[in-house]
Amino acid sequence: MSSLNSDINTATGIVKQVVEQVAKDREQLEEDRKKCEEDKQKWEEEKAKMKNTFIFYGQVIDLNVGGSRYSTSHSTLTKYPESMLGVMFSGRHDLEAMKCSDGSFFIDRDGTYFRHILNYLRDGEDAVDFFPVQFPGALRQLLHEAKYYQLECLATVLTPLVRECSVVSQNDISSKCIRSRSGTNYVDYGVGPSYVYSETYQSKEAISYKLKNMRGLSFSKIKFLYPVSFIDCDLSNASFDNCCFELDVIFKDCILDDTKFNWSYGLVTNSHNVSFTGSKTDMTNFDADLKIALQSAGKIN
Repeated sequence: MSSLNSDINTATGIVKQVVEQVAKDREQLEEDRKKCEEDKQKWEEEKAKMKNTFIFYGQVIDLNVGGSRYSTSHSTLTKYPESMLGVMFSGRHDLEAMKCSDGSFFIDRDGTYFRHILNYLRDGEDAVDFFPVQFPGALRQLLHEAKYYQLECLATVLTPLVRECSVVSQNDISSKCIRSRSGTNYVDYGVGPSYVYSETYQSKEAISYKLKNMRGLSFSKIKFLYPVSFIDCDLSNASFDNCCFELDVIFKDCILDDTKFNWSYGLVTNSHNVSFTGSKTDMTNFDADLKIALQSAGKIN
């Protein structure tokens, strides 16, 4: 009897092992099936990409940029692979819709400035010597085109050139303000000692500057009643001491080296938008309590 029980137990164990192995085999087959489906899907996608690949025959490519004709090499257009032109002529995209009857490729942009774009692709920063630096409007438009074509390296070169051509005077700042009559005192920060001051001037309109040279200007003791924004401006050594910002204040991608923000009210608040996005503030002069409050609020590092 014991021998029979032993045989039954042995047989049961074998059956259990077989069942477990069958289950494992089924799982493996399911995994193999899914992998096969994934591989098939990838292959179909790859075939679709190959079908849409545009093959460039020869090295010369003719362009029609807003009616202006240009001829250049494939290597020049793809010098910066991550740029729009680099991606467009990489061969990974179907350009038939852009192809004109004469074989050129049409780009719907202002062709006047494209020659500078093309020369930069050919010659790098040596081409900058021939940019229209004496015409601020043209230089600003060229910067706009560089950003459109996603040539960040060229945009980086052009940005300071545009600033240097766009100098703002102290009189321009004064013309946007009037002498204050309220004499209102303000207490700010909520961190450490409180500071009390009164403004001397008030803004009479919204103030917005972009890509301006504003080095060394004084905005001290101004109460900004309206939104104020500075985008890509050079504000190094400027002063915002004892200012009051009543509404949005934006310092985006600005140069703030040695810029002064001592006892400035309205930079630490939930009532309006305050931003230093893209601006390095490690060389900016904040009074100690304001700096702590701005860091705590996540406005600066």
